[in-house]
Amino acid sequence: MMKTHFVMTALAAGAFMLASCTSMVDGNTVRANQVGVASQALPATVISAKNVTIETTGTARNIGTGVGAAVGAGAGQLLGGGSGRIASTVGFGVLGALAGRYMTDAAGNTAGQTLTVLIDGTKNTTYTVTQPVSKQTGYIPVGTHGMFYLGGNSRFEPDGNF
Repeated sequence: MMKTHFVMTALAAGAFMLASCTSMVDGNTVRANQVGVASQALPATVISAKNVTIETTGTARNIGTGVGAAVGAGAGQLLGGGSGRIASTVGFGVLGALAGRYMTDAAGNTAGQTLTVLIDGTKNTTYTVTQPVSKQTGYIPVGTHGMFYLGGNSRFEPDGNF
């Protein structure tokens, strides 16, 4: 009975961890909230580029922490015996929470860039956008020419000549 409970808890925790993982979206994949969003394509050149880390969302972090705590507490319940069972459950629960938070942060943080672009044909029309680093292009250097998509999900896409 107790082993079955632990196995069920571990399977549920694994499912939650997989569901909370996010992957980097590339130029050929769109998120559901991007469907139907209009944007304007403007030729532009990158005039400033700063490398940043895009943090894990608070929700994913909380799920990872909670699942880790549940798995740790379940393991502590199985490993502890007699009067030490409560201490074992609490101790392993805390360790599991820390491990779950760390794993969620490590898996969820994404490399990104804050880019400032100058719209071609203008003297001072600039836009700044923070976006994940694309698998296809990698980090985008200053001086790169491409298209700036201004709209609900603004982004800069290089034209491939850099």
